[in-house]
Amino acid sequence: MNTTTAKILKILFQSEITIDEMYLYLDIEKSAIVKSINQINEFLESISLNKIQKDDNNYRLTLEKEEWEHLYSKYDVLTFEDKVDYLYVKFIAKGFINLEKEKETLSVSRSTILRCFKVIKEDFYKNGTEYEYIHGKGLKLKRISLNDKISFCKKIIKLFIEEDILITPLKNMFNDLKKFDTKSRITKLYMILKKANISINYFTLSFLCSVEVYLDVFKKFEMGGQKYRDTDCWNEITKIVEEFGEEFEEEYKKQIISYIVIYLNEGESLENTLKNKTDKIIAELIAELNINKIEENLKKMLFYRIYISLFKYESNILKIKKITPIKDQEVLMKVLNKVLNKNSYDLYYSDKVSLIQILRKIIIEDNLNSVKSILLLFNEVTLSDQAVFRRNLKKTVPHINFEMEATYLHKKNIIPKNKNYDLVISDEKISNDVLVLEHFSSIKIQELIERKIFEIGLSRI
Repeated sequence: MNTTTAKILKILFQSEITIDEMYLYLDIEKSAIVKSINQINEFLESISLNKIQKDDNNYRLTLEKEEWEHLYSKYDVLTFEDKVDYLYVKFIAKGFINLEKEKETLSVSRSTILRCFKVIKEDFYKNGTEYEYIHGKGLKLKRISLNDKISFCKKIIKLFIEEDILITPLKNMFNDLKKFDTKSRITKLYMILKKANISINYFTLSFLCSVEVYLDVFKKFEMGGQKYRDTDCWNEITKIVEEFGEEFEEEYKKQIISYIVIYLNEGESLENTLKNKTDKIIAELIAELNINKIEENLKKMLFYRIYISLFKYESNILKIKKITPIKDQEVLMKVLNKVLNKNSYDLYYSDKVSLIQILRKIIIEDNLNSVKSILLLFNEVTLSDQAVFRRNLKKTVPHINFEMEATYLHKKNIIPKNKNYDLVISDEKISNDVLVLEHFSSIKIQELIERKIFEIGLSRI
């Protein structure tokens, strides 16, 4: 068993997946992936659990929640990143670490533990964090920099996100750090955010959970919302937090209130480095795709998708979902990869596909006016049919003028030849420039319109 098997289990915990898709996340030979799956199956059989099954090229591991917990209680292989995270979080949280003892806890060699700690040592040196060696005892923190406090918070967020699939050493260390039940805490935070009309996602909930761990370690966390104290907004949110989080520590309550008040007045608080990277990616994507204008809600959607995707990738959070690629995604994927590679960034494959879906919507919105006139041809058309179609289509695409005629008239060239249409849709094959629908419906027609607009948008890149 190795770190590849650990990553495969993380993936299969979340979704069924093909070997080709797994390759995009693991970046190793496909034959090595198959070999690792066989190793996992041998291990699963040894602890009397279901094995990984292959069905129509999709690999899946079907286990109940309790069986997954049993699996991870028996499985003791951590990735290199997991080992580094374990040592980093424990050293900062406790202020002291003995590498000789930790190599026993992690079941690794002395050379491996030193290689892992070298990563931490280099980060500490770069960030200005200082520690000293206590002879015969271990390493003691002397001073921790702001950058390493931020990194600590990010790693705690990662632990909350991956809590269900933490390997035993990480899980034990994490349970020792947090003084609350995660499910109960998330339930209360969810009710607070919902009543405050705040956007809720796993990232926000994990961040707010991490704040209490941060407070326990450093005793202080400045969200920066004190300027809003005694305002109506502050007082209203205080009531909500008291209603659902009465048992929270007072300092933690204050930070939750600050977060929500800042969100409501200024937007979500974001880490500057990631925010700047996100802004840079968006600016370059807009230029590459020749986009003139982005609707505000789509711009927010794009921003947060890129921001969270960067956070996941840089924090080695292998959180994915099964996602169906869109048609013509190759062009957008090429542009996205070009922008990422230019800046030495990268994202997980499923996040890239999610981004492409948002970019597709943006391109369609930006090129809506490129299609203004559409002819719909029916073999059998009645006045009542026309009225229903016109009414339904005008609701979804009000800027487009629709004309409806019988297919027969088009075939016989009875329709005036000087009539210009941006798009012709028929229920019968007439010519190469006419799109065919077997059965007319407003939804199907809208899909064809969007496809046409998207093609026009791509042609302008």
